[in-house]
Amino acid sequence: MPTDTASQGFRDSIDQLFRFGFWLLVGSVVFSLLGMLLLKLFPSAWGVFGPIYDKLVKTPTWTYMAMLAILPVLMYGPSLGWKRMTFFIAWGCLIGGSSELIGTTGFATWNDIALPFGGYEYTQWLGAKMFDHVPYFIPPSWFAMAVVSFDLARRVVSSRWAGVLVGTVYMVLWDVSLDPAMTQGQVPFWSYAVDGFYYGMPLSNWIGWFVVSLVIIFGYEYIGGGLKETNEWAPWLYIVNCAFPLGICLLEGLYLAVLVGTLATAVPFIVLYLHGKRRPTIQTPQPQQA
Repeated sequence: MPTDTASQGFRDSIDQLFRFGFWLLVGSVVFSLLGMLLLKLFPSAWGVFGPIYDKLVKTPTWTYMAMLAILPVLMYGPSLGWKRMTFFIAWGCLIGGSSELIGTTGFATWNDIALPFGGYEYTQWLGAKMFDHVPYFIPPSWFAMAVVSFDLARRVVSSRWAGVLVGTVYMVLWDVSLDPAMTQGQVPFWSYAVDGFYYGMPLSNWIGWFVVSLVIIFGYEYIGGGLKETNEWAPWLYIVNCAFPLGICLLEGLYLAVLVGTLATAVPFIVLYLHGKRRPTIQTPQPQQA
């Protein structure tokens, strides 16, 4: 009994810590979007906030990126076990970080196209960079959104391979709004070397996102043993992480990205709804009248 009580107390502490981090994430998103709106509506506010604009951008952005990395650890650590959770973190960061380093250094090319995403580089807004190329915040974001996407996929399919593929698609759908917001806004976080067909994104970026996400989620399932339980907060975390770039796109006037990104964001939830509708209704036998 004391052991069970201690275990429950630990889970309660994790849950409280998660809720604090989640609302900190939401707060950073709201602060950023309201700040952008304020400067759009009242350009004269630049006279007040201009001298500290750098801090006003980086503080909520870095808070957001840190919480994005931490929240899935709190969500899945207790159910996965901390040994397996450590593998998930390491695998997601290793594959995501390695692919980003290959992409930003031009280490590998095919037909003059930098693999795996096409030529691009990060600006200074995400802070210090690994080997002066990839911000340290980026690899954990691959881990985080891959495991959340995998969670949503597992709710609608039973096959292991189908779960990996659907989770991979959900990762690519997130990028539909993310890339326009991060490259075309007043504060660009990265830029492409070519002018691609969708707000500068080359076709190679879509292919690269799919392949890298596939490798990460494949590792979660076939090396890490998969997710044994889904988490009730996964849909909310996915929505918040899509809503942030959608809000930026809206404020920057990228209306096509808002439309297409909203449709892309809706796909996992439409699938969840349809999956729920297809479930057979279990009829509870009624007691017979005497």
